[in-house]
Amino acid sequence: MNRIKPMLITTAMSLGLAASAAQAAETIKIGLAVPLTGDFAPYNEVAGAQCMAKMINSAGGINGQEIELLIQDTGSDTQTAISLTERFVSEGIVAMSTIPFSDTMIPVAQIAAANGVTLIQSQSTQVEMHTGVVDNFLTNVAPDPYTAAAAANYALSQGVKNVVIFTSDEGGSWSARTPEWFAEVIEANGGTLQTRLNYSSGTTDWSPQIAELKALDPAPDAVYISWAMPDIGILVRQMRSAGLDAWVVGSDGFDDPSLDALAGDDPSVLDKVFFGTLAPAVPDSRIDAFQKACAEIGVEVNGLFPALGGDMIKIIEHGINAAGSTEPSAIRDAIRAADSIPVMSVEAISFKDTNSYALRDIPVIGFKDGKRVILSQEIPANVPSWP
Repeated sequence: MNRIKPMLITTAMSLGLAASAAQAAETIKIGLAVPLTGDFAPYNEVAGAQCMAKMINSAGGINGQEIELLIQDTGSDTQTAISLTERFVSEGIVAMSTIPFSDTMIPVAQIAAANGVTLIQSQSTQVEMHTGVVDNFLTNVAPDPYTAAAAANYALSQGVKNVVIFTSDEGGSWSARTPEWFAEVIEANGGTLQTRLNYSSGTTDWSPQIAELKALDPAPDAVYISWAMPDIGILVRQMRSAGLDAWVVGSDGFDDPSLDALAGDDPSVLDKVFFGTLAPAVPDSRIDAFQKACAEIGVEVNGLFPALGGDMIKIIEHGINAAGSTEPSAIRDAIRAADSIPVMSVEAISFKDTNSYALRDIPVIGFKDGKRVILSQEIPANVPSWP
């Protein structure tokens, strides 16, 4: 009896492992170790990824295999993201995404690389990821120097000459260097960087910075900050209350429906606000159509960043079909070799010439009567050198 029992246990374990392997083969697993809570929760890509996966699965999956999303919350903790990466890799993922800041993305990519797995980000714009430190990284959007240059070009077209930039180290190069690239374009075209002002995440009282702005002579034509809501909304309101009517210019962090909500009581509060961003999330855009289609199948996708998760799933789908395989490195190679990959947010993208990012037209979005409008859309020819 004692001899039979271990044999039964071993057999049961073997059957269990076989069942797990069969189940793994039946689904295409994608890991999302992302911030579902905390300051950057509004900027995760989960809802769009869920919607696109549901659409693809409803249509028969990818070569008959359904997409399975493994979703876990990291908050803003890098160590949690690392632990989840190790877990996801052991469960057979083909690709994954994480917190979109380089201090997390680099160690996560290094762990994923040991298993050939791609780190694919819907919305990462940080230049550190394109310097060769890792070779298994892809992002669906253009790096920050492109959005900074596009915003600066539009500012120049509006007669902006004197600018102030707000910088912070808390968001890596996104918050520290993107303002510098904006100022570089302004200065290259005859403008002046009057001063740099610092700030911290969660600022609710901008009066020290506003006092410095009011003391400048001449008054600045524009201030630039690469940060996110709700801090940006507070800054805009406090500047206007203080009588400062300078343009408030920003990056993709402004691309949040809660910024639009500022116009609820007074649409004019957004009259002199604009930002360079990642894709055109405006009424009647492809993103707008995607959000409406998602709502019809019971998935709420609210805003650009959640929507861009749909692109991520489409890119992976294309890679699997082109490779004829679910082997992670083969998928990545096929993605990089493609001349054109159809996605949700725009007609198509390609990594062929850039290797790690999808170069696309950069929309600059502003407001008219409190409603979003595209002010310009270009791939800037005068992008500052980076990194």
